[in-house]
Amino acid sequence: MAAPAVQILQVPSPDNANSLMIDKSGRRDVLQLRAGVKVFRLFYDDIDALKPYVAKAYGIPAAKLGKIAQPIYKSAKWLSAAQLQIDCASSIPLGDAEHEFDFTAVIDTTGKLLSATIVKGAVISKPTPKPKATPSKAKTKVKGRRGD
Repeated sequence: MAAPAVQILQVPSPDNANSLMIDKSGRRDVLQLRAGVKVFRLFYDDIDALKPYVAKAYGIPAAKLGKIAQPIYKSAKWLSAAQLQIDCASSIPLGDAEHEFDFTAVIDTTGKLLSATIVKGAVISKPTPKPKATPSKAKTKVKGRRGD
C-alpha cells in the first residue's frame, strides 16, 4: 500500500531564520510558522482573531458571526524578516447562507495577527432540507375463512 503524498510548501524569510510551511496534503491546508526552534500553527486555535475584521467587512457585530472555516492558502510573502503577509480564502455562515471571503493577513514571527484585510466573495445558499416523509400506515390484511 502506497503512503499518501505529502505536499509541503516552504516560504523562507529574507534572512532564512524563519519560514512559513504549508501542508496541502490533507483536507484543509495547515499553515505553520517556524521561528527558530518554535513552531506556531496559524489560523487554527486563533482563527477568531479574524472576527473583528470580518464583522467590519459585513457590517454586523462580531458576536453574531458563526464559526470561520479553516483557511485555504493562496500565497505568502515576507514584508521584512519579522513580518509575513499571507493571502487565504475562507467562509463563514451568516443567516441562511455561507459567505466566502478572501483575506490578507500580516503576522509577526510570534504568530500574532497584526492586521487583516477582508474581501467579500460569493454567497453560497444552504440547500433547503427535504421534508421528512411521514410513514404511511400499513394496510392490514384481513384473513378470510377457508373451507366454508
